[in-house]
Amino acid sequence: MRIAIVTGASSGLGREFAGELIEKYRDLDEIWLIARRKERLEEIIQKYPDKTIRAVPLDLGKEEAFWEFEKLLDENKPDIRILVSNAGVGTRGNFDEKDLSSQLDMLNLNAKGCVAITRLCLPYMSKGSFIVETCSVCSFVPNPKMAVYSGTKALVLYFSRAIREELKPRGINVCALCPGNMDSEMKILAEQQGKRSIVNQLPYLDMRVVARKSLKVAGKGRAVYTPGVFYKCYRVMSKILPHNWMMIFAEG
Repeated sequence: MRIAIVTGASSGLGREFAGELIEKYRDLDEIWLIARRKERLEEIIQKYPDKTIRAVPLDLGKEEAFWEFEKLLDENKPDIRILVSNAGVGTRGNFDEKDLSSQLDMLNLNAKGCVAITRLCLPYMSKGSFIVETCSVCSFVPNPKMAVYSGTKALVLYFSRAIREELKPRGINVCALCPGNMDSEMKILAEQQGKRSIVNQLPYLDMRVVARKSLKVAGKGRAVYTPGVFYKCYRVMSKILPHNWMMIFAEG
């Protein structure tokens, strides 16, 4: 059974990844959609009644979800052709003003969830399979007011690049997707919290285009993909200029 798996599939970029896989990758037998909100996953399934889509309601911020997912894989023993590890959450604000629980939840989902899902899927992947790990342009430079978020995304970027080298002998590619602003739930949350920043004035990316191109370049062996000319330039500048200078802009 050839499948694709998308985590964080209930909204935003994850939902766009799901749509792209359902509509364009016709050689797949099933698509598994993982997210905390089952009702959102059911909405996607109802939209495509002629497709075989499995809703897997799991909260990847909680460790018990990993063992439930491991059991599901063991029972089905799928041939995982594509893994999109997209589940994540972020907030903006000074670290000392944020409650500890929200920061630990972010750490658990963005970092531990990514590592766990990838590790659990790898035994079921083979030559020609590929992984998209959703990072962020925040992974290039430490971001004041998004300290934990940018830290988790830096971990995902380094993790992705390291395991890509390890998996080359198996013919499995890992692509770190590092997008900038998108019209996602993170934007809505920031607006609800009244958090205004120059960063919010930067270009917004089309999530469907990001999903489509990410899958394409990951399948062709790309290591890191940063969509958008502005964000490509930001990535280059982050390698040239001292981080102390770049952080002034990142805080904006």
